[in-house]
Amino acid sequence: MPLREVLSAGGRATVGVLVGLQVLDSVDNVMFVVFAPEIRESLGISTSAVGVLGALAGVMVALAALPLGLLGDRHRRTTIAGVATLVWAAAAGVLGTVQNLWQAVAVRVVAGVGKANEGPIQSSLLVDAYPPAGRGRVLGLHRGGQPLGIVTGPLLAAAFAAFIPEEHEAWRWAFAFLAVPALLLGLAALRLPEPVRKHATTTPRDALNSVKKIRTVVRVVVALGAFGMCATTVPIYMNVILEEQFGQNAMARGLITSACALGGLLGAALGGSVSDRLFRRSPQACLHLAAGALSVLGVGFAVQAYAPDVTTYVAVGMIVQAMTFAGIVPLSLVVASVTPKEFRATAFALIGVCTAVIGGLGGAALTGAAAWLWGDQAAVAVVAPAASIVAGLVLVGTARHVPHDLAGVVR
Repeated sequence: MPLREVLSAGGRATVGVLVGLQVLDSVDNVMFVVFAPEIRESLGISTSAVGVLGALAGVMVALAALPLGLLGDRHRRTTIAGVATLVWAAAAGVLGTVQNLWQAVAVRVVAGVGKANEGPIQSSLLVDAYPPAGRGRVLGLHRGGQPLGIVTGPLLAAAFAAFIPEEHEAWRWAFAFLAVPALLLGLAALRLPEPVRKHATTTPRDALNSVKKIRTVVRVVVALGAFGMCATTVPIYMNVILEEQFGQNAMARGLITSACALGGLLGAALGGSVSDRLFRRSPQACLHLAAGALSVLGVGFAVQAYAPDVTTYVAVGMIVQAMTFAGIVPLSLVVASVTPKEFRATAFALIGVCTAVIGGLGGAALTGAAAWLWGDQAAVAVVAPAASIVAGLVLVGTARHVPHDLAGVVR
């Protein structure tokens, strides 16, 4: 089924708005990473503290994702996405005014609640809105918004760093600017049509119990919890390494991060284009691809931490980002396919919970302790490969459960 027909069947506006939200979400995350040294100095906090602060939005995404997922299985998801985005827009604007750690903590907590709709609400919307023959490509487009944001965010950060005098703290202006497109996209999301589906009629506890019986989903949740340890906190330490080991300022770090993310754009496009065909041939192969691809990220971080120069750092970064995003798309397709329609938002929410709580807080604590003992470079070189390889091994073992869980959806 050609992509043009797939998009026409579900509506171009839906995927357009949700890709835009994905881009903005990613821009927010990566700008915080790029500006981490400046935020640390401005608020007078340690590297470990700014690492925890960066993980807080992710933790709140996790805590809010499950309630939003349960709501999304019962109520209009486009309304939930719109309201949540408006909340996040307000928090982005206020972040530019904070003066101490606790104010920043409060704002990032609110921002995380607003951003929590991305996993449970947006993913389930896309799966239900578009025909099964094109789901992989639609999910690839949506996931492509993440590396596009990683490309755009550092460039935006670099632009603010170049044009805003240092004494006026460019990072504050950059986050305030994000509130404008977030406001517009939030209003647009409120007007999107809701796909026709059967709403869940069970209690939230029964819905969770139903999802927990799907062995593929449970093991993917565990794998992404481990993977989150290297994907959530380690990038903040990588930017500190860029500053302290390579002498790169905020503008240069932004350009370097954007260059690495170009590989992610290619990987998302590749994952979207092959995932539909790969899934038809072998759903288990989708998990094997995801396992190998996600394992590469942690190893790549370790190589980057000890790269001899910036050129090597960028080259390795482009390769590992391409592999990572090529694996995420077929993994999402498998999760959607083994979960009944009325529980999909809850399933995607559970994945977000473990990725952010185990990966975000656990990764911040583990990497912070390792950095205190051995230094930033050694911490990255130990934590990132270990976490990503564990995630890959769990996914390899999960593949044997896919046929049974697919048959359960049919029944």
